[in-house]
Formats: sequence, C-alpha cells, structure tokens
Amino acid sequence: MITNINLAAPESKKKTILSGRLSLILSGVILALAIGSYGAIIFLANYYSNQKRQVDNQIQIKNAKISGAEFVEQTDFQERLNLLDKILRDHFSFDGYLKNFSKYVLPEVHLTSLSWENSENKVTVLGIADNFDVLSRQLVLLKNSPIVQSLEFNNAAQSSSAENQKGVTFGLSVKLKTQEKAPGKLNN
Repeated sequence: MITNINLAAPESKKKTILSGRLSLILSGVILALAIGSYGAIIFLANYYSNQKRQVDNQIQIKNAKISGAEFVEQTDFQERLNLLDKILRDHFSFDGYLKNFSKYVLPEVHLTSLSWENSENKVTVLGIADNFDVLSRQLVLLKNSPIVQSLEFNNAAQSSSAENQKGVTFGLSVKLKTQEKAPGKLNN
C-alpha cells in the first residue's frame, strides 16, 4: 500500500497573490479606461450629430434654391440648349445649305433676317441692297444658281435716310434644291 503521495511539483507551491494595493491600482486603471472610452464615444456622437445637422441645413438651403425661380430658369435654359443641340444633330444639312446659300449673296447686299423652314428647304430673307441695280444683280444671281429651285420676290422699297439704312430694303423666299449626302458621311 502506498500512502502519502504528493503529486504537486515543488515550484507550483509558491503562488503570487495580488496585494490589496496592486489590485486597487489595477482596478483604477481599468475604471479610467472605461470612463475614457465612454467619454470618447459621447464626444464623437456629439461631434458627428453636429456635423449631421450642418449637412442637413446645407441640404435644406440647396433644396430651397432648387425649388426657386432661378433654378427653374436655368433648367429651362439647359433644356432649350439640349433641344437645340438635338435639332442641329438631326438636321446637320442646314449648315451645308447655309454655306452654299451664302456663296450667292453679293457683298453689296446685307441680310437683316434669315429664317429656315427645313420641311420645305425654304429660306426667307430680308435684306438691304445698296441700290436697285445691286438688287437686280442679286436676284439674277440667285435665280441662276444651281442650288435654287425657285425664287419668290416679295417686295422692295427705297429706305429713307432717317432709318439709318440707306439703300433698298427687300424680301424674298428661296426654295433650295435638296442636297445629296456625300458618300462616306455618317449621320450623327
């Protein structure tokens, strides 16, 4: 029979027990860390809520501007620009017609108004010629040009010097021939 068997190692017999002072310091440090963490969380919560209020105020100011008359005018202007861009892309031939038409306008003739009707390829022109001779040469030049299908002369009148436009004012409508698209050109 075996009696008195000691299974513990001799080194493990010495246990370090925390003294009262050391445990008080350790619990104070843990308490300070907990209070510091709680304070940091409260500070950050207040900081971010303040920033959120500022951003909300800025959003309200921007929303007020968006619903204002100035923004409506800007969006209307932008829509008109977009529509004009679309029209120019869809009717790129207007530029070509205008270039060709301008070749047949005499230097002594000053156009005061030019309007274009795309569906009929028709240009309506108001202008001032230096005299009736220049106006007649302009009409003959347009009538004989290869781009004009028909010419309708509307009126002519001698301008008085009081209007600051010396010469002959006139109006005419020109129906242009349809242009063939150049090979290799792509539609936009």
